[in-house]
Amino acid sequence: MKQNRSKTKTVVRVIAFLLVAALIYGALSRLLAVNNATEQQYIHSFYLEPKNSLDVMILGASETFTDYCAPLAWQHAGFTSYPLAVSAAQGIMYPSMLREAAKRQSPGVYVVEVNGFLYTAAERDEFSHAALRKWIDTIPLSANKVDTIRACIPDGQRSSYYFPLLKYHKNWKDIDGVRQSLSMQSQTRAAGYSYTKPFLSISAYLLESDEIPVRQQDLDAFNEQSLRTFCETARELGIQNVLFARFPHRTVIEHGDAVFLKLAAIVQEYGYDFVNFDTQLDAIGLDPLSDFANAEHLNIFGAEKFTPYLADYLTTHYDLNTAHSGKVTDEWERCAAFTQQMLPVCEDNTRRYTAENLNEYSAVFAANR
Repeated sequence: MKQNRSKTKTVVRVIAFLLVAALIYGALSRLLAVNNATEQQYIHSFYLEPKNSLDVMILGASETFTDYCAPLAWQHAGFTSYPLAVSAAQGIMYPSMLREAAKRQSPGVYVVEVNGFLYTAAERDEFSHAALRKWIDTIPLSANKVDTIRACIPDGQRSSYYFPLLKYHKNWKDIDGVRQSLSMQSQTRAAGYSYTKPFLSISAYLLESDEIPVRQQDLDAFNEQSLRTFCETARELGIQNVLFARFPHRTVIEHGDAVFLKLAAIVQEYGYDFVNFDTQLDAIGLDPLSDFANAEHLNIFGAEKFTPYLADYLTTHYDLNTAHSGKVTDEWERCAAFTQQMLPVCEDNTRRYTAENLNEYSAVFAANR
């Protein structure tokens, strides 16, 4: 009898030790797995939004949080929204973003910025690693995370994605980076949400002398399969409304008309929609120089024009249920007020071409929090 009790105690101690070790490992991973504190916080903040409180989800890359400002859309059209994105995200990542969003939200429409489906093979090689790291290393451990690693990371390269401390264990030497990440997390938890949902202002504009790039982007076999996989994932999740959209760019895509006709035909096979806002710059009121920070992104002046235009497009084409609780309404009114305090600073910096990136965590806005 005493021997059995002793064995039981040993088993309990081993289990307790493993649990403590797992908790410590998880805490260290969250602390040290920092590669882009700001964009990772954009993802962390998504999980603070009340479940089923977002009317619109926007998926994609950096265009989604430079060209579009969710609190401005709230003020203009009364709907809640959130860009769930990382810079240089590629189409192969989008099903993971969709599954992660659908676990918490049931929006009236998903808006998917299509640039991620157009990267060339060389661009995929150049940009994929950083984007995948920002996304996979930030989302919580789940079946979706495991599936994402299997889908996006080749065999033999997955260990550090399953166990991020293999990559980030030396980050304890980067005290500033870890401190910045912890500060952002602390500020957001104190507020209870991201004030801008998120939004980034690039304080620059195009000059007549700036070269506008011509890119050889296309729906090659890899991109087409990524697009079809996303559409099939949306169908499996029972998602009815998806708007694939090309946000405004100055970049010229060689044979772009044919590329977007092909893309539109594919998404329409699945019953989804496509709109090319590149062809609507005049209707939006965008100046091809002063409203663009660079060939790929709008600046604050462009975002202030494109956000209400996109909001009107969405409310015209989709039935958005914008009834919300008092708590959610109060949150968004506070976010709108914060954003209104940000805008003049972003505008002034852009006029002066400071080239600074401004977001809600920038020191100049600390007093507004």
